[in-house]
Amino acid sequence: MAFSLADLNDVQKKAAQNTEGPMLILAGAGSGKTRTLTYRIANLIKKKKVHPSQILALTFTNKAAKEMKSRIAELLGSDVAPSWIGTFHSMAARILRIEAAAAGYEKNFTIYDVDDQVRALKKVLSMVGLPQQKYPPKMLQSRLSRLKNKFLYPTDIKAEDDRDFEGLLPDIYKKYQAYLKANNALDFDDLLMKPIELFTEKPEIHEKYVAKFKYIMVDEYQDTNHTQYLLLQKLVSEQKNICVVGDEDQAIYGWRGADISNILDFNKDFPEAKTYKLEENYRSNSNILEAANALVEHNKERIGKNLWTKLEQGEPISVFMATDETEEAKHIIDIIHTELYTNKRNFRDIAILYRTNAQSRVMEDLLRRNAISYTIIGSVKFYDRKEIKDILAYLKLIVNPADDIALKRIVNFPLRGIGETTVQKIEKFADIENINLFEAMGRVQEVASISAAMIARVVEFYDLIKKFIGLSSELSAVELTSTLASESGIIHHYQTEYDQYEAESRVNNIKELFNSVAQFVSERKKTEKDDSLASYLEEVMLMSDVDGWNSDSNAVTLMTLHSSKGLEFPVVCITGLEMGLLPLQKTHETNLQELEEERRLMYVGMTRAQKALYLCYAARRRKYGAYMDTMPSLFLDEIPDELLQYDSSKKTVRRTSKKKSTSRRKKIQSYFNAHTSQDPDELFYRIGQPVYHSTFGKGQILGLEGHGDKMKITVHFINDDITKKLLKAYANLSPIEN
Repeated sequence: MAFSLADLNDVQKKAAQNTEGPMLILAGAGSGKTRTLTYRIANLIKKKKVHPSQILALTFTNKAAKEMKSRIAELLGSDVAPSWIGTFHSMAARILRIEAAAAGYEKNFTIYDVDDQVRALKKVLSMVGLPQQKYPPKMLQSRLSRLKNKFLYPTDIKAEDDRDFEGLLPDIYKKYQAYLKANNALDFDDLLMKPIELFTEKPEIHEKYVAKFKYIMVDEYQDTNHTQYLLLQKLVSEQKNICVVGDEDQAIYGWRGADISNILDFNKDFPEAKTYKLEENYRSNSNILEAANALVEHNKERIGKNLWTKLEQGEPISVFMATDETEEAKHIIDIIHTELYTNKRNFRDIAILYRTNAQSRVMEDLLRRNAISYTIIGSVKFYDRKEIKDILAYLKLIVNPADDIALKRIVNFPLRGIGETTVQKIEKFADIENINLFEAMGRVQEVASISAAMIARVVEFYDLIKKFIGLSSELSAVELTSTLASESGIIHHYQTEYDQYEAESRVNNIKELFNSVAQFVSERKKTEKDDSLASYLEEVMLMSDVDGWNSDSNAVTLMTLHSSKGLEFPVVCITGLEMGLLPLQKTHETNLQELEEERRLMYVGMTRAQKALYLCYAARRRKYGAYMDTMPSLFLDEIPDELLQYDSSKKTVRRTSKKKSTSRRKKIQSYFNAHTSQDPDELFYRIGQPVYHSTFGKGQILGLEGHGDKMKITVHFINDDITKKLLKAYANLSPIEN
């Protein structure tokens, strides 16, 4: 079949045909953005005769990249898709491996996930003599990641960024980077920062990649952070052939560094840019679209678009008020049964979305009791399971012997009698000799005060790893992984140290890892790409939650609203539509921007639905061992009543709740509209709010008297089962996130 743009609508066609100069494609939910992008790439290759290697296409998940490659190959009838289609991180890692020497790294560098980063920070804190209790490594990891997302170095740190670390953050940052360098390792954020550094320090390498990528396309541009923005600016040529695709109404990752101003200000960066709006929706019925449009129009940070569809109007959106989270879950079970038996759906057609992972527990319990098959996206990921991470640590060490973090994870696993004290002695020797820990283990006989028996154990471990380093060039990745799992004793450990069920489960997971390696090698051989162990480890490290999801599995899907982005289902149930939960109240400093992001998150959830949308909330919800009254979400009031259908048995309750909450809603909306005109404590000190006190522990606000600093706050503290009345000015209460 000959390639043709005739399959596109008018706006999509114009966007696909316009190949020169900067371009912004504002693509509403379900408007065919992937289709438009793939046709545009195919048009460049087929009609404009652009070589595929000159096209750089960036996505945010491996799943999206694979889909794009597949569609282009289908359009052009052969495997001619650009080889540079992938995520920002995979593209950056590829550049760094090619230019490793110039960047100051070995090609076999390790990519540290969050767990590895936390372990590295624990080591750094130990090196400088700082207590982990006072400077939590996880908090440090999060703070450093935010700094790197803004492309900030230790010298750029301001007082507000360093407020929790008493001026020590710049030094910790420097030492952390030095430790990673010594381990020939990069964290996720380094993958984006290092190419920018490389391009700045090595103009000839910069020019090489600017000349190479004549056309750049970026999907989900609203989710880019400042560092990704700077990287793109470095890669854009004088011709400015950059096309970004995104939807400011689906910008939901501000909390992890994404900067919505990147898409809002694109036309300021490129005044000559052409803009195309994809507004025809091919996914949802018109009732769902009208409701979603009405909701998101309350946001001020947007360029503006209005989705429409030729699809049927559909049923009104169902709203149900449950007594508590258990009744909410029971109602969703009823919905599933109705959709299965009345509307002839399959389990895979139904998704249950929530704001926080903790909300899934009650739902899971009832799904199991009702024998309903389900899958969870974003729970414990396959590659985060202990038995998998243990084997991956062995593989990392084999690929990169300088990786001390991987070594320390498995030096005494399975148990081989090498204790922490021995490792510390060898570490000190390594520091003195300026070598890595693995090299030091090879010279363990030189380390003072280690017994002969212990030396023998260390040598045995060292020889095992050395053996597999040698075998890595002889065996395939599959053979090496399976042989290692056996010879290291990992499989035997799980078979003998756990009960039968647990042992079978963990060993089956290990076998599934073998399948994962085999599948990777098979796919790479088809495309004649690197199928090495190092390449496999890189792919695993850069996987997202959605990448591992099997959409063909006939099971109800449970996931957070964040995880649902980019997916679609005939039936969607959104739970927990309550103030403090959706929108989530993060701190007493919640502001207009955070509320708008929460509203966009709700918009994303609503626009996942194709045929039916169900909204649920509870009048009370159990938190910290006690029930707390809730207030219906502000977002429900922002959807026109004529598009909603409240459950008949709950109408009276719903009206009463709405009447009682009207004043409260107006106060909240007034605050957000005015930005700072209202005391932010008005949002924090409210009846039902969970709080924490350094002396009395967790509690719940039961009553409020007065205003300002003279306000008296009645709090029931759960740990000691006592009730205290505190004066606001001296209460020292902290809000607990839901």
